[in-house]
Amino acid sequence: MPEISDKNFSFKIDGLVNNPKSWNWEQFVQMNREVQVSDFHCVTGWSLYHVTWEGIKLKKLLASAGVQDKAKYVKFYSQDGVYTDTLTIKQAMEDDVMVAVLIDGELIENRNGGPVRLIVPEMYAYKSVKWLNRMELIEEEHIGYWEQRGYKKDAYVDV
Repeated sequence: MPEISDKNFSFKIDGLVNNPKSWNWEQFVQMNREVQVSDFHCVTGWSLYHVTWEGIKLKKLLASAGVQDKAKYVKFYSQDGVYTDTLTIKQAMEDDVMVAVLIDGELIENRNGGPVRLIVPEMYAYKSVKWLNRMELIEEEHIGYWEQRGYKKDAYVDV
């Protein structure tokens, strides 16, 4: 697990965007957040129901960066330098996809992927990248950490 604090936290959006963005912790937590309630499913069989997440809708972050037409995917990076994953632009623009900073009213703990993690409620949790610190808009598909190990790239939950 990476050791992330308000001193070394950084978050950025780059790649095929018109306005690359970057934030430190103070700037990031001052952004206008929204609240949503959704379920969270692990591919190994456990689920959390009716979880309250607070964060920034991914489609709003992408809109602020100005996604270029040739961008087809959003690649997500984990601050640990190991985990990556992607969503198509269409998947990333779903209304319930969020870059979360709070779970049930509390900061997301490091052991649970905090301080910032992606939340993709319609997909299994391995798509919800922990310790999120960078989003890169790309043209070619990227095969993420878990997909390289046999997991499906379209990880929709069948419940």
